[in-house]
Amino acid sequence: MVRAQQLSPRQRRALANASPLARPQLLALFSQQSKPARGAPAPKRAASNQLLARRRLALPGLQAARIPRPFNLSYAFDGFDHRHLPLDEVTAPYACTNFVSTMEFSSAVAMDQVLVVCPRVSMVQEYYSGPLTDFIAMLYDASETIDGSIPTLQRLRTPVVGRPARPPSGEGNLFTSVRARLHNLSVKLECLGTNTGLYPPGSAYIGCVPTIETGLLSAGSEQGLTIKDAWATDSIEVGYLRSIPAASLVDRPVQLNAAVAENVSFKSWRDVVVSPQGSDAGSLSFSTALEPIVIYVPRCGEGTTAVQYRVVIGQQWCSRHPHNVMMRATQKQHPASSPGVWHTAVSAIRDIGPKILARAADGALDMLAGNVQRITHPQLALADASPLLVD
Repeated sequence: MVRAQQLSPRQRRALANASPLARPQLLALFSQQSKPARGAPAPKRAASNQLLARRRLALPGLQAARIPRPFNLSYAFDGFDHRHLPLDEVTAPYACTNFVSTMEFSSAVAMDQVLVVCPRVSMVQEYYSGPLTDFIAMLYDASETIDGSIPTLQRLRTPVVGRPARPPSGEGNLFTSVRARLHNLSVKLECLGTNTGLYPPGSAYIGCVPTIETGLLSAGSEQGLTIKDAWATDSIEVGYLRSIPAASLVDRPVQLNAAVAENVSFKSWRDVVVSPQGSDAGSLSFSTALEPIVIYVPRCGEGTTAVQYRVVIGQQWCSRHPHNVMMRATQKQHPASSPGVWHTAVSAIRDIGPKILARAADGALDMLAGNVQRITHPQLALADASPLLVD
């Protein structure tokens, strides 16, 4: 028998208008109506509740709260992120350390420049694939010819072996006991403006190149190619390097993460040496583990105008230290990543890089148009301004 609270308003009215003798029969009838038949579908109200629940799960906010999110692997090859995604195989314990190095340079009116961010090996690549040097980036005059002795404009070293006394120019390599491999490599390119305070002219090209060659035994040396022809022009023609206006890099720096170039070389551990400051350091062979990050800055401006750039390099090194007790204490066993997660991360970094650069170039045009509008029509800029969103 159902209770009066469980009756509908229509059933209550019918029960109130019925005679005292008919009320028990009505209650029994209403009780039978409230029980669904065996095998009958659920009531419409329950079905509507299920539909409403499905609609709520379809909302972005509730979906994120109730449905597990997919793996966020954006950190996997980010050299600025201290999180570490181990390889898909078990190795001996090692230390994982992040470093941030900075280089600043200016464009020139009569000189194209090329900056290559990549570890160098101390031996000729055709003969021997190691050991690694502590050079992480070099800035070249793009008109220099590729040969066995390439002068450089600037050189940047990584602190993976600490800060020992650098061997003076002309002396040999300073060998260390550190064994390491570069796990992540990222570059953040930003424009600091001009030395004259004017609007930054020109553009910078940036991108990851699967492989580039240098040194006396390279094809560029045999053909007498310049650095611009061998490392910049070819990469621009096939879309590896993308152009970004310098003005957009003032308040919207671009970050690019290097992808794995050769899997075997990427997983290999190598000794690390400190190379001398000789003039032939610019012709050291590039490591084939990660794709070199190339920045090409064409000549621009006139007179004494110079566009100033800052390149911030994020690195995540995996290292082993046989004779440093303090560093050995930081070594630990890292569990291997599942092959599915690892291959997903490797594939994602190859797809995201070009899209980020494309969005950065489009955003530069939008920003330039917005700046012009704010200067010429400030009332329209205020009317069209988007509301401030606080995360």
